[in-house]
Amino acid sequence: MFKIEDAVGDVVFITFKDVEKISTLGIESPSGHYLVKGLDHIGIWLEHPGVILAKTVDRDGRPIPDEKIVKEKVDAIFLVTWDNISAMMHYPDREGYDFPSEFTLDIGFK
Repeated sequence: MFKIEDAVGDVVFITFKDVEKISTLGIESPSGHYLVKGLDHIGIWLEHPGVILAKTVDRDGRPIPDEKIVKEKVDAIFLVTWDNISAMMHYPDREGYDFPSEFTLDIGFK
């Protein structure tokens, strides 16, 4: 039997009921593939596909020329509440989508 907890650490396909709820986070597509980072009673935590931060003004508030703007890609996760999930699909045993559970890895001292 599959449980949603088994998807943590795997890539799933997810469809959102209302993408407008998360559009301010830069998520504009009503569906897509996301890496599941965690779960809680509020919803599912997904890896953001790409947050880019750019400093566009200097200390004095003056605009920085385009050629001098430094962009930085940062890792981020975001929460999708359970009520905003329309459908989800998991790919058991598909290479590149189903990763070993961090709880069943054979690591450590023996």
